[in-house]
This record gives sequence, C-alpha cells and structure tokens, in this order.
Amino acid sequence: MRRLLLIAPLLLFTAGCGVVQSSEDEATDSAREVAAEAGERLYSQRPRTAEEVGRSASGIDGVEVLRVTGTSTHEGDGIDVVVRASGSAYDGWLDREEVAVRRCFAVKVSPKSE
Repeated sequence: MRRLLLIAPLLLFTAGCGVVQSSEDEATDSAREVAAEAGERLYSQRPRTAEEVGRSASGIDGVEVLRVTGTSTHEGDGIDVVVRASGSAYDGWLDREEVAVRRCFAVKVSPKSE
C-alpha cells in the first residue's frame, strides 16, 4: 500500500506533462492570433481588388505578405492572402528564455469569410 502511495503522485505528474502546452506551441498560437487579427482587419463588404487587399495586408504590423491570389473580393472564392507572422513565448519556469517562431497562414478575404 505504501508503494502505491509513492507511485500515485509520480503518475499524476507524468500524466500532467502531456497537458502542459510547450513554449513553441504557445508562440505558434501567438502568431496565429496576429494572422487572425490581420484577417479581421482585411474583412470588408466593399469590393476590392487583389492589389488593394495585398497593399492593406502589407501595412499591418507583424504581418509579411508572401502571396496574393484571386482578382477581386467579390469574384469567385474571393482573394487568398498567404502571410507570415511571428509569435513568441517564454520557455521554462526557471530559465526564462524567449522562444520565437515564424509561421505562415492563409487568409481568405471575401464577403463570406468573416
């Protein structure tokens, strides 16, 4: 019985390790938030060309435009913008080293993409 009591906390600690999100995952979530904010800022009911959307996207802080495809927000499926965003988080409890990532995301801009 005594051994079981000693093993139980170890099992709980080991099982809990899978629940804790890694610093890289947190940094990726941070980059995803930047891309989502860019999508919200690009959304509009007003018809715009791909050039206008690309120019608007390039002016958003923390976003680098890699590719713009489509012709107009109101034609076909709208406009796809591939952006690269950065995110960061801190690694560990004692060693407070910053982990930075750069991730690419596709953002669809159309009247239906809100």
